[in-house]
Amino acid sequence: MIKGKTLLKREIYDKPGSEKVIGFVGALVDIIATENYFQMLHLANGGWVNAGTRQQYIKWQFVSDPIESPALPSPIEPEPKVNVIRGRTLINREVYDKLGSEKVIGIIGANVEIIAIENHLQMLHLINGGWVNAGAHQQYIKWQFVPNPVQPPAPIDPEPGIPPLPATPSLVTEIKRMGRIATLLVDWQNPKWKFAPRNVGLLNAYPHTVTFNAVRDSRKGPRIPLTEPVMEYLGSLNGEKTRDGILVPNAGWVNNPTIPPTVERITWAANHVIVKETRMELGVEYCNVYASNCHATDLSGTFFDRDMRLVIHKFNAFTMKSTMIKLAKGVDCYTPFITDPSVNNGDMWIRSDYLEMWPDLPFTLTDGTTVVEYELYGHKIYGRQEDGSAILLRDAAGFKTDWMINSPDVPV
Repeated sequence: MIKGKTLLKREIYDKPGSEKVIGFVGALVDIIATENYFQMLHLANGGWVNAGTRQQYIKWQFVSDPIESPALPSPIEPEPKVNVIRGRTLINREVYDKLGSEKVIGIIGANVEIIAIENHLQMLHLINGGWVNAGAHQQYIKWQFVPNPVQPPAPIDPEPGIPPLPATPSLVTEIKRMGRIATLLVDWQNPKWKFAPRNVGLLNAYPHTVTFNAVRDSRKGPRIPLTEPVMEYLGSLNGEKTRDGILVPNAGWVNNPTIPPTVERITWAANHVIVKETRMELGVEYCNVYASNCHATDLSGTFFDRDMRLVIHKFNAFTMKSTMIKLAKGVDCYTPFITDPSVNNGDMWIRSDYLEMWPDLPFTLTDGTTVVEYELYGHKIYGRQEDGSAILLRDAAGFKTDWMINSPDVPV
């Protein structure tokens, strides 16, 4: 349940994304809502009101106890407190853009595993956006709540530069535990470019781009909206000057500027991603990788925070001598790896042979140490053990054990 107070007069809309005003809420009025959708609050008596990206219009908070309201049904016994929903489709299912909508944004085939973060009367909120109907008796999708596959381990010790682990793993860590980590192949390891830097004419260096598609196709897919929250996040990651540099047309992220602004469906080679699933299409295997929602208003974290480099990628350009360089005159530049969940449920497909999959877990080193989870902190990769201890597998200087991958790291 959400309880708040308006700071000024606000319009009430019939549904999120609509411009149809069905009423008003005055200033300094207490409100009760049942749902928050990117700061759009679903009022208990119907209609949606915009609280503002920083709650500048309505200050609100979740309250632990249900509040009596004649417009609300009797409280329903809450679901068990767990982390995510995992299930499998029994038949083909449509994916809708939002609750109560009839707009279909994608299709999930039969016998496909799904991951969701919310259940609303058997409507499942998929992890990459969109809602799918499981059926009143789960006759379309059989699902259940699942706990963490790996218990939150103890902080790394004695490494002084690593902050204590949070009590609750981040969403990125949760998704990582359900998928596999892979590295995007550089040109000279990639069959797409015949294992050599691509031919860019007389240029000495070129943005080291890797393309994705919303469907299983090796061509580059549709552009992704460059939203205001992403713009702000890009600035917080880099500072305004570096942000402006990455937004220059033909720097890689933006080729031809559009109104409203968009970015290419790309990221940079040698960065790491989470593979959620693999599928065959016309005899070719493709991987669907996880990316952040471009419409999210709560993007946070840096390249050096736990596992965040899986969704925050470091820019690099390749040279004709098969090396990588930073932006401009050696500037560190980071871009959020984003997708648009309104397009085919946010899928980001890439051919499997354009990736290097990391060794399966658990992985046993020659000294008998067994790694059960990978943890990434910037250029450092650690291997967690069952007892919560950790071993450094790789840093900027190279590999530290017999665990290794073939791909180089992005420039330090």
